[in-house]
Amino acid sequence: MDIQHCLHRALAPKSIAVLGASDRVGSLGTILWSSLIGGHFQGKVYAVNPKYKYLGDIPCHASLKDINDTIDLAIVATPAQKLEVLLDEIAQKGIGWVAIPPSDPKITSQQAWQAAVVNKANRLGIRIIGTDCLGILRPDISLNASYWTDMPAAGDIGFVSQSGVIGTSVLAYARESGLGFSSIINTGDEIDVSMSEVIDFLAQDRKTRTIVLHVEGVRTPREFFSAIRAASQHKPVIVLRGGKSMQSGHLLANRMAIPAGDDQVFNALLERAGAIRVHNLEELLAAIETFSDRRQPRANRLGVICNGSGFGVLAADAASHAGVALPSLSRTTIEKIQTLVDSPLPVTNPVDLGANADPRRIKLALDALNQDENIDAVLVITAPSVMAPLDKVCDALVWSTASSYKPLYTAWIGEYETIDARKRLLEKRITALKSPEVAIQAFSWMSRYADNQRFQVTATPESDQRFPINTQAARDIIAQALQANRFNLNEYETKKVLASIGLTTASGMIVHSPIEAVDAAKTLGMPVVLKVLADGIHHKSNVGGVALDLRTENEVYEASQRLIDTVKAQAPYALIRGIYVQRLIKQTNGRELAIDIQTDPCFGPYIRFGFGGYIGEIYNDSAVELLPLTEPLTNQLIDAPKIARLLGQFRGMKAINREALRNVLMRLSMLITEIPAIRQLTIDPILIDDGGCIVLDANIGLTNAALARDEMTSHMVISPEPTFDSTLRDLRQGRVVLRSMRAEDYGAIKSFITRLSPQTAYLRFHISNTDLAREKIVELTNLDYNREVAVVAQDYEYPEMIRAVARYKRINGSSTAEFGLVVEDAWQRRGLATILMNALHEKARENNVSMLIGYVLRGNESMFALMESLGYTRIDGSDIDTQFITFVKKI
Repeated sequence: MDIQHCLHRALAPKSIAVLGASDRVGSLGTILWSSLIGGHFQGKVYAVNPKYKYLGDIPCHASLKDINDTIDLAIVATPAQKLEVLLDEIAQKGIGWVAIPPSDPKITSQQAWQAAVVNKANRLGIRIIGTDCLGILRPDISLNASYWTDMPAAGDIGFVSQSGVIGTSVLAYARESGLGFSSIINTGDEIDVSMSEVIDFLAQDRKTRTIVLHVEGVRTPREFFSAIRAASQHKPVIVLRGGKSMQSGHLLANRMAIPAGDDQVFNALLERAGAIRVHNLEELLAAIETFSDRRQPRANRLGVICNGSGFGVLAADAASHAGVALPSLSRTTIEKIQTLVDSPLPVTNPVDLGANADPRRIKLALDALNQDENIDAVLVITAPSVMAPLDKVCDALVWSTASSYKPLYTAWIGEYETIDARKRLLEKRITALKSPEVAIQAFSWMSRYADNQRFQVTATPESDQRFPINTQAARDIIAQALQANRFNLNEYETKKVLASIGLTTASGMIVHSPIEAVDAAKTLGMPVVLKVLADGIHHKSNVGGVALDLRTENEVYEASQRLIDTVKAQAPYALIRGIYVQRLIKQTNGRELAIDIQTDPCFGPYIRFGFGGYIGEIYNDSAVELLPLTEPLTNQLIDAPKIARLLGQFRGMKAINREALRNVLMRLSMLITEIPAIRQLTIDPILIDDGGCIVLDANIGLTNAALARDEMTSHMVISPEPTFDSTLRDLRQGRVVLRSMRAEDYGAIKSFITRLSPQTAYLRFHISNTDLAREKIVELTNLDYNREVAVVAQDYEYPEMIRAVARYKRINGSSTAEFGLVVEDAWQRRGLATILMNALHEKARENNVSMLIGYVLRGNESMFALMESLGYTRIDGSDIDTQFITFVKKI
């Protein structure tokens, strides 16, 4: 059901009270009050300040209790030290939302003060926006509760910023370009209301079509990911964030007193959520313009038209850099273009019409490319010329684009001469940018967004392959190390952990003297490798702690003594615990890769995959993905780095066993998910060929965290699949096992829905047939486990069959979740619905859901009876003027 977000009362209020409103020149209360009154807010505004009777001709109240009206939002423009006292008055008035503008940073930046204010506000049922909130603007209702004096135009861009100056820059640009906004919200320091909640509000807001974010710090990473993921499924989400360098990362951390997080990991989070990342203000402004065009390209193929060969060269270079394809034109298009150019040179893409190109020829060329099936979008690059007056060129572009579904991008060379032309095109929602490079980059963002949308629909796993891993054996090894106050496993222990989850490791033996090393080498078989085991040494080769390809007993004896001496000299404070003797493994078709799992202080566990061995240290080529992995994401991870080209057939070498590599990555993901105490795991190298994978060297770092994940899997930012009691359930007829819905269930759910009767399908999905679109089935199976839980009843006799599904989805901005239930017709009246709903209730309690709410169609008497038996309450009057009956249950 379409339920209004709780933030609607704060961000689109009908009544506002300004505490500390004033007419004193330069005061914060004066600026805010003037903006509200000057913007002609369509709701009601009330001034509160005991020092005034009137502000202008508007009455000013001594306190909130003097106002005989309901207030949606209170803006506190008083000194910070008065806030805690004012919260009592605000609560007594029944106001649920408070915005705190900039005040004394010496007070508001103190974490103790922030905690005290938030704790008191929460006890009183108040939510706080800020501190340091520079404003809330809602142009469609003329709301300007901000320090920005000019009201921007109304439009469909929702802009959220943690920085006031970035917001000011965007507003200044919008004023020049004519861009319009649905909302502009500055979240400030986010001591209570987070950006995640504002994203959820904009995702539901019908006035907003594009969401633009400026992010400095992420206070609630899991909710941040969930909010962007949910929003980007229906609207473009553009994110600006610096922080690539160490210095900028420190600035971000200091700004909000939270870890900035690794920039590559943040980028991986955004890509997984489906957002578009930009890195500077110029890119942000270009992206805002680009996504104001509601047409999306089908793919990544761009056609370019220019009135000068120099522009064509620049465009080709920019396309190569941005990964944009410039395809060959069709024969029909080439023939059309040849009639428009005087040059004897062959027609190519980019299309150079020459400096004497007039508006008619530009329009005909654009018409030709719009009709070319090889082209997904068109970029027109023009510079002012006598032959091409700008107003006539604009008319030509507008006429040609009006009948085309393909997006058009334009680059206008000339800062001052083209201002009017750019404004005119923007009014027609045609992207008008300042250079070919920026325009092509903008197209790449739009293309990537379209790819993200397609990936969500098409990236269903190829199989439902479960990997049995012995996490208890791994926990026992880790527990022994922690009990001994050791936070790094040696290579022998690490390989035992990896072997317990099904990885193949190079066997070896730990020895403590040269003589023992020789005996071990004879047992394992020559040639061998010697590696020093020492606390405090991560890269053994950097301190001379590795000897390779030892073929004789004498070589082993001398090398073992030399290793000990060298390590003692290079790392005198390292605690040497022995030597690891390992058989040397060489494979003709083998490639050495590296897998590195680390824990980011903000975004949790992530995996880095790329070159291994010495080459990996020389060539910094790797890809990053947040854990846990899914099969489609694992395939993307393998294909991302440049090394992916070496994994196929290459110079006589056979292609690697891709399935074996994918299984290794998936098993490691499961290990990290199940054991929070693992803070770091490095395999370097892992040798892989057409036969499979073998771990040659590895180490694990530990922390004092738990040995088993908690109910919320709180050590990870992205929620993994929840677990259910897998006890076999005997029904009146048949047996089932309960488990979580997975993305791999696409085929099973599609089959399940087709087996439903028309009546059951109508009662659950409100459709008259069982032929759901692919997109809908993917939406049902591809869950964000942070906000959604779905438990399926899997047939014990026929495991490929799903017999029933119960699910809930948390309502954004609340602890209430909406539930749904459907049971296959032949399996109804066996007690299965009650079993599923009880399992759903238990999982809701674990996930801090306080209430479940469901909407049942009239006439569904069996569902009414089930709700009553489970203790649900039918809300009186909920069936008035609607076809649904509402049922609720406190969990």
